[in-house]
Amino acid sequence: MLNELQIENIKSAEKVVFSTSSLNNQPRSIWVVPSKIEKDRIILSNIQMSKSFENIKENPKCFINVLMPEQDDLQYKIEGIAKIYYKGKLFNEIKNFEESENLPPELKVNAIIVIELTSFEQSNG
Repeated sequence: MLNELQIENIKSAEKVVFSTSSLNNQPRSIWVVPSKIEKDRIILSNIQMSKSFENIKENPKCFINVLMPEQDDLQYKIEGIAKIYYKGKLFNEIKNFEESENLPPELKVNAIIVIELTSFEQSNG
């Protein structure tokens, strides 16, 4: 779904807006830094998420918004289905990378969120 240029643009944006909703339609949007971006999925680490994490457990539908003001307000709107992992090969890979490369020693990855992309839209402004 995402091509190489789009993946690089998301990486260069550094932070993206991650939105979830509870079963009773209580929305939640937070800034996150994706741990890994692939053509058909985006992986986030759960380090300190609470409400968004609970929302995913109730309602796996989610939305990612990426804004690149330096590129004429290029915007990506990405819908997906989130699944939480507490173990496994991918979990270990992301956990080891984040805890050895990106995070201060006091922060730990307690789960990863794998978002399978279902819809992608690109626009300017």
